[in-house]
Amino acid sequence: MNAKAEPPGDWPRYHFSPEEAERLQAAGMAEEARRFTLDDVFEMMRLGALDPDARVELIDGELVEMAAQNSPHMYAKHALLRRLMRELGDAVIVHVEGTLRLTKRSAPSPDIFIHRSDRRVEDVRGPDVLLLIEVADSSLPRDLRAKAALYARHGIADYWVVDAMARRIFVHRQPTPEGYAEVVEVTPGGEIAPLAFPDFVFRADEIPAAP
Repeated sequence: MNAKAEPPGDWPRYHFSPEEAERLQAAGMAEEARRFTLDDVFEMMRLGALDPDARVELIDGELVEMAAQNSPHMYAKHALLRRLMRELGDAVIVHVEGTLRLTKRSAPSPDIFIHRSDRRVEDVRGPDVLLLIEVADSSLPRDLRAKAALYARHGIADYWVVDAMARRIFVHRQPTPEGYAEVVEVTPGGEIAPLAFPDFVFRADEIPAAP
């Protein structure tokens, strides 16, 4: 498939291989002809037009590539995940790179998102998310701009961007259609607690130092 302009919002478009593009064309799902839904993505996988292991997200009908994860990213994510799983208990479900169905045409896969355990994940929408975390290294500009705009637009009340390299947390709150009205940077020595879990205090110093 020929290279095309990047979708708006700093999203790096996923480029289908020639074989994948041929299968899409045969199924009447040519990329140029439509904006995809999540059901389309599942159908692509069934047809072999998209590798089920491809690191992609569906954003505003576009398939976009997820950033690769290096060691600082993984260590920071695991540090957060261990504490969240250990301390929050059975009242919530903690997803790691799970599919969050904001709309039928926007289904990102955040590093971590949390919702009440009495909700099925397929029924969870932005306002149901109690905490969403993206762990960033090379993806920091996208997480602070394009991802923040997306999550604010869909009403996610508590969005953290964890900078794995500088060991700081950008806490986004008060979502509006134009973006988050409140953004606070928590640096080493500082701490923050999620809106939904005020007793869960996380210190920026807990982010493992990059090697």
